[in-house]
Amino acid sequence: MKTSVNKCEINIDVFLGIFLSIFSLVFLHESSKIHPEAARFPKLILSISLIFSIFLTIYGMRKTLNTKLKLKSDTLLNFEVIQMPLAVFVIIAVYILLIKHIGFFVSTILFVPALMVFYGVRNIHLILLTDVLLNLFVYVFFVKILNVIFP
Repeated sequence: MKTSVNKCEINIDVFLGIFLSIFSLVFLHESSKIHPEAARFPKLILSISLIFSIFLTIYGMRKTLNTKLKLKSDTLLNFEVIQMPLAVFVIIAVYILLIKHIGFFVSTILFVPALMVFYGVRNIHLILLTDVLLNLFVYVFFVKILNVIFP
């Protein structure tokens, strides 16, 4: 006995458009809190982003409703599609939390190898070299030359 599951497949452009619209609106609101001259360029860019996000949402809805508009390359939103970006987001969120508690350089020493291993890099020499050179560059350039204070 076959059972047919009627699931709603929404084009990923709908979610991306909604996310970018919310992002643009939040930062448009935040840009109103800074000096008007300094806020001019961010407001312009965010307004353009908001307009394109709305168009993307509408186009995604049209592609969801009208199967003739779907392309072979169109991606439907499901867990397999967002699994890797979601995992990277979680790793970055943990990194940001660690910066607040143990500092930038120690967090970066942990973050870079973790992300490299996550992406499949298994060469320990490459991981260590990348980690050391990145931290050394950031320390020399930003801390010593530019006098930037890191958490």
